Amino acid sequence: MPIKPFSISSKKNSDFYEFEFSIFTLVNDKDQYKELLKSCEKAGFNSRNSEFGYLDNILSNSHDGFSGLNRALHIAKGKYIILVHQDVRLKFDRIATLREKIESIEKRDPKWAVLGNAGGNFDLGEKFIRISDPANKNLKFGSLPAKANSLDENFLLIKSSTQLAFSEDLKGFHFYGTDICQQAIFRGFSCYVIDFHLLHYSSGNKDHHYFNSKKKFIENYSKKLSARFLRTTTTRLYLSGSKILNLLFNQKDILFILRKTKIYKLLGLRK
Repeated sequence: MPIKPFSISSKKNSDFYEFEFSIFTLVNDKDQYKELLKSCEKAGFNSRNSEFGYLDNILSNSHDGFSGLNRALHIAKGKYIILVHQDVRLKFDRIATLREKIESIEKRDPKWAVLGNAGGNFDLGEKFIRISDPANKNLKFGSLPAKANSLDENFLLIKSSTQLAFSEDLKGFHFYGTDICQQAIFRGFSCYVIDFHLLHYSSGNKDHHYFNSKKKFIENYSKKLSARFLRTTTTRLYLSGSKILNLLFNQKDILFILRKTKIYKLLGLRK
């Protein structure tokens, strides 16, 4: 039988999605998850507009926030993917409100990739939150919507067409919200905290697992963001976060000197 390729360019984005939303959850408590689903249904999410899936961690933590949720991202059939904690309840805002927030961000910034209800930016003191939890009732912190470089994991909404994924060289249940935002930014997208009010039955738990994940995350991204020399098939490049060093070390003569004299090793750079 002859091969019959189809034209991808002739298809609209909507042609690739069976649902408006794909809602996925890491589950280690069946009762908690059942209550989440009930709240989703009351908020207007149902089998007509959404698909629901879970990763089973009831007997053991077989699936984590990185490789585990990547499985969910890869099989999602929704235009938007919602990753939500099992102890979240959609008690306040409904599906109509979420649609409004998505439409508003789409008009404001078509290059958006991830939305959340809490997060922060590069400023060490600036964060944005819209939530109710055991410690805070009806909390709204900062002017929303707000562009963010990190989002909290309790509620993440990802635009499927961006084809984002979590880092496969990280693991655990913390900082994957930060990771997906950094992956989005690397690819030219943006992330936002939106005014979508829900109830989360946890205020966070900074135990030893949290601090270990933080250490691993810093180590991982220190390597990913480190300055380096690259050799392509056609040229040599120097990449760093410094405009001055990029200008200096990408000059042909200086690159040649650095390569021949091995000075790059003294500078702590990777060739």
